[in-house]
Amino acid sequence: MTSGDDNRPPDTENGAPPLSGELSIQVAIPDPDQKQRQSSRVPVKFDAGLRPRGGASAVSVHILDLSVHGFRIDSQLDLAVGTDVWLRLPGLEPCHAKVAWTEGYVAGCKFERALHSAVLDMIISRMKG
Repeated sequence: MTSGDDNRPPDTENGAPPLSGELSIQVAIPDPDQKQRQSSRVPVKFDAGLRPRGGASAVSVHILDLSVHGFRIDSQLDLAVGTDVWLRLPGLEPCHAKVAWTEGYVAGCKFERALHSAVLDMIISRMKG
């Protein structure tokens, strides 16, 4: 050893000091019960019209939450996953959506074309006022 190296551990075969330590890698495991969302939901409570494909007229449903990408409803309709529906929101033309999931008479639907965030804000402010 040269001067000034008195505290250095002895050299290994290749001349580098030995290293000791612990390597830890944390991997996030997704919760299978948590559904993936494209956007955050806004809890709401209002009625709207929903017409399933082939339905003659819209049926009144309760909107439970709303986002730019979809909505959750409570209704008396027996909807199947993949069913095309048209939601009539106050002041808008009917919006085309597909049923993404169901649990009894509660269903989550995804808009075929996302709402603009300003439109979502307008709907929510109308429902609150």
